Formats: sequence, C-alpha cells, structure tokens
Amino acid sequence: MKMTFLDRLRGLVRFAARHQGVFWTLHSLWALGWGIAFLAVGATRPQLLRFGLVSVGVVWLTSLVLPAVLASSWIPEEREGAARKLVLWGQKYLLQALAFFLLPLYHGSATYPSRQILFMVCLVLAALAATIDVVYDEFVARHRPLFGVFLAFIAFACVNITLPMAWQVGGVWNLAASGALATAVFVSFVARHEEGHPFRTAVRTAGVGLLFLALVTLGRPAVPPAPLKLATVHFGTRLAENGRDVATPLAFLPAGVPVRLMAVAAIRAPAGLREGVRHVWSVDGTVVREGRLIEITGGRGLGFRSRSGASFPALRPGQRVRLDVETAHGQLIGRAELGVRS
Repeated sequence: MKMTFLDRLRGLVRFAARHQGVFWTLHSLWALGWGIAFLAVGATRPQLLRFGLVSVGVVWLTSLVLPAVLASSWIPEEREGAARKLVLWGQKYLLQALAFFLLPLYHGSATYPSRQILFMVCLVLAALAATIDVVYDEFVARHRPLFGVFLAFIAFACVNITLPMAWQVGGVWNLAASGALATAVFVSFVARHEEGHPFRTAVRTAGVGLLFLALVTLGRPAVPPAPLKLATVHFGTRLAENGRDVATPLAFLPAGVPVRLMAVAAIRAPAGLREGVRHVWSVDGTVVREGRLIEITGGRGLGFRSRSGASFPALRPGQRVRLDVETAHGQLIGRAELGVRS
C-alpha cells in the first residue's frame, strides 16, 4: 500500500520522539557553536549592545505571560508542551547570544586574580545554562525563584555595560539603573499576590525588593568595571617635564632607602564617558594611602592619564608595593606591583 504524506510525517514524528535525546544533544552542541560565534562578535562590535536590552525585555515579558497563556483556553491542552518548548527555544537563543556577547567585554575589564573572578564564573555559567537544553528547560525555567535570579543577573550585566558604552551614562546613574532593573526582574518572579491581603503582599514584595537591591549594591565591587580598562601603569620617583608620565620608569625599588613614588596610570574608556577613579597604595596588602577622586574622560587613544604619589619608609627585600586603580564605587579597574630588592 502506498504511503501518504501524512503517514510519512507521522513516521518522522515517531522517529524524532524515539531519538529526542540525541537530537537535543546535537542541538545543544550547535547552540554552543552559535554562542562561541558571538564571543567574536562581542569583541569587535560592542555597538550592538543596545539590542541586548531588547532580548532581556522579550524574555522577561514572555516568561511572565507564558504561564497565563498555557492556563487559558487559547491553546489546546495537547499543544501546551509544544508551545512551551517553542517559547523556551526562542528565549535560549536570545539569552545565550547575549551572555556570550557580554563575556569578552567583561573579560577585557576584569582583573585576575581578584573577586571579579566570581562574576566572570557566574557569567560563564549563565551562558552555558542557556546553551544546554535540558538545564534551561527542565531546571532553570521550571523554578521561578531560580529563573528570577538567572534573568536578573543577565539584565544587570547587560544594562551595566550598555549604558556607558552606548549612551555614556556611568557612575551612580548606571549603578541605580542596572540595580533597579535587576531588582524589578527578580521581584516579578518571586512576588506572590494574596487574595484579601493587599497590604501584606505589598510589604512582602517591597521587603524582597529592598533585600535584593542591597545585595546587588554590596556586590558591586565584584563586578568588572566594563568598559573601563587599565592600559598602562608606570612608577617613578618624579614626573617628566611634560607631566604626562614619570621621568624614568622603575622596574623595582631599592631596599633600605626611604622613597617617594609617583605613579601614572592610563585608563581607556569610551568617548564621552566621564568616571571618577582613585589610586589606592598598599604594601604587602596593607593600605597606606588612598588618593583623591580623579575625574577621567573617555575617548583618548592611549588612555586618560591619572597621577598620584605616596611616600614609603625604608622597605625590606621581598616586600611589594601595589597600586590599585578603582572607581568611585570600589570597582577594581586594574593593579600594578613593584618589588623591593636589595
């Protein structure tokens, strides 16, 4: 008997159902390659960042609306599983591309080793979670508090770098916007409405929101200060005549001799961005001086040069003088060290 088109189609469906594990594995590998491609795009075309905000908005909206749509009579019960998979498939492509896009931008501003490693690990895990189908579909997306943290983190990472790179908004305004959006995303997934108790619902929601916002604010120093980058640091005992650099860069400090050090740190930033930075001097991890706040302006090819100085008593061989360059909010832009030799 001759097979009809529908018979062949049903056969393909049965074949796909029997081997769905293999197909999902192949799809995850394809998605990983798709994400790696965005690593290269993120490193060369950061101006596309503003589309990341659209991705966050689409995923946020569809995640909030999906449960209500599936619970309604709009979609037949036998089609609910397929509808959910279709929405999650679109979300994964958007989030995965965005997370991989952000990785090289944050990596370029991160300092290793430092507590910024924790943020980078979380960003890598977020990218992988959006890549592996079984992790996203059956674990992340099915647990609303976990999905709230996941999407809030992606939203924070996106806004935190998009505002300074696309619209030259930095400092406290960038902190407020990225923290507020991340908090709103998280609260929208964990807040529960109690019938007949609107005040209790409002208080609980506000409490959760304030707690999450406090955590975001306190964790700010662990976030790489993208798009700021420390280009160069030169140490010397005096400035050059033009005042732009040190007269003679030092490779090490002599032991047993009191010295006053000068440091010139060049910081790269996007054109038009203004940010406050400070120099923090330390010896063997003990802070000895914090410099004044210096306002830098982005757009200079070799970086905006910031300068400071500190006096040190006679140091012992093996000690290390370190300069940390930080933002006004405590984010580490970069560091440099100078050893002491006899």
